[in-house]
This record gives sequence, C-alpha cells and structure tokens, in this order.
Amino acid sequence: MENNEQETNMATAEKYTTLISLISRIEDRLRRSDLIYLSLNIFVLLFMIVFTSSLTRKIDYFLTPLDLSFILICVAIGVLVNSSWIIFAMRTQLRLKLRYFQARTMERKMNCSGENIFSDEHIFFDPDIRRLDSFDNKEILHYPSKGLTAMDGFVGSAKPRHLSWILPTLFITIDWSMFFLAITRV
Repeated sequence: MENNEQETNMATAEKYTTLISLISRIEDRLRRSDLIYLSLNIFVLLFMIVFTSSLTRKIDYFLTPLDLSFILICVAIGVLVNSSWIIFAMRTQLRLKLRYFQARTMERKMNCSGENIFSDEHIFFDPDIRRLDSFDNKEILHYPSKGLTAMDGFVGSAKPRHLSWILPTLFITIDWSMFFLAITRV
C-alpha cells in the first residue's frame, strides 16, 4: 500500500516538473511572439511614415487614388498584424492560465507546505506583514503594501497580457490616424 502511494507521489512530482517546464516554454513563446509582432508593427509604421512623408513633399501636393490606396493597404496590413497579435496572445494566455490552474492543483495534491510555487503566493504578499524572512534568517525582503506599487496596486497587478492588449491598440490608433491625416491633407 505504501509502495503504491510512493509511486503515485513520484508520478505526480514528474508531472509537476513537466508542467513547470511547459509553463516556462509557453511564457518564453509569448515573450518572443510579442517581440516579433512589435518589430513587425514598427516596420509597417516606419514604412508608412516614410511613404506618407514622401507624398506630402510633392510639389503639387496632390495625392492620387493610387497613393491613398497604398496608404490604406499599409493600414490594413498594420491592422491585420495587430489582430493576429491579439488573437495569438489571447489563445496563448488561455493555455497559460490552464497550465497555472493545473500546477496549483498538483501542488495541493502533493501537499508539500512551504514549497508551493503557484498556490502559496498570496501568503507572501500579506499587507500586514510587508516583509519576508529567509528560512535561515540571513536575508530579509521588504515590499510595498500601500499605494500604486503595492502587489494589489496598479503596478503590482500589471500582467504581461496588458502589453499584448495595449500595444496593438496603440498601433491601430496610430495607423488609422495617419491614414485620416493623409486624407485630410488632400
């Protein structure tokens, strides 16, 4: 009986280790994709800025329908890149949320108090304590518990997914405003 329980604990520990490495790979993939999408957006934006600035320097300052359609194509490409960025980030973050849930469930199943990476996080940020001591009392960590920098404040509650929402929205706004700026200058 005890041997079966020990095998079950070892299997759970193996699954937990695999799950932790999977979470790390998903987070790395999300960071890399954010950088790739950001660089694509910057490339499209710079190309659009160079093209519209060259158009506004024309001597007769008359934008042809071909020029306007090319600017609209640049906006469409920018919106397409941003839409795919948001969709990819949403799907990846949902997978990550599922993996975090599974990790917390496995931590409770293993029942190793004090060793739970995902499920015991809230005890470290208790506003009444405001500090953490290492097990050997050689190191002390103080953290803010009030104001914007508190763990439940504006800065402390910021998540990587906010970057995946704010930046595409910003780029879409810039693309459309440049398009409307080019149209109003006709």
